[in-house]
Order: sequence, then structure tokens, then C-alpha cells
Amino acid sequence: MYARRRWRQVQYISDLFWKRWIKEYLPELQKRQKWSNPSRNFIPGDVVLIVDESAPRGSWLMGRIVKTVEDEHGMVRKVRVKTKTSELERPITKLCLLQEAV
Repeated sequence: MYARRRWRQVQYISDLFWKRWIKEYLPELQKRQKWSNPSRNFIPGDVVLIVDESAPRGSWLMGRIVKTVEDEHGMVRKVRVKTKTSELERPITKLCLLQEAV
């Protein structure tokens, strides 16, 4: 009986960790200085993490940007991302930059 209770406790602590990681750490990767500082646009070749709130912890897709869609001001608003199995089009608000293109 002790092992089962211990396992539930470990899972609970793990869930707390992932919830905090998603809410506190990931937003830090994508700094929102939209109105004060000009920021770098996404460019093809950037490696990104695709944010999906409905996916289980630790299973967000990673992909590489293939194409960018800009608005009339030259700012990137949507990108086409190639993942391991498919190609998706996502708004930049649902992406976290992991590595810039070289």
C-alpha cells in the first residue's frame, strides 16, 4: 500500500512541476516587449516549440520554420512549421523560439 501512495505523491509533485514550468518558465522564453523594443522576426530555419495546452506534459512538438507570413508592416504574424511528421501553420503567439537560425 505504501508504494501506491508514494507513486501518487510523486506523480502529483511531477504535475506541479510541469504546470509551473509551462506557466512561469516558457513565457520567459518568449519575451513580450512588443510596444517598447523592436524584436527579431522569426525567420526560416529557426527551431521552435509549438505550444499546445491540450497536450500532456512534456509532449509539445518541436519543429523548424520553413516559411513566414508577414503583415503589411513587415512583421511576421504566422509561420509554416515542419515537424517530424507533418507541416503546420501557426501564429507566432503559439510558438517559443528555442534556437535561432544560423
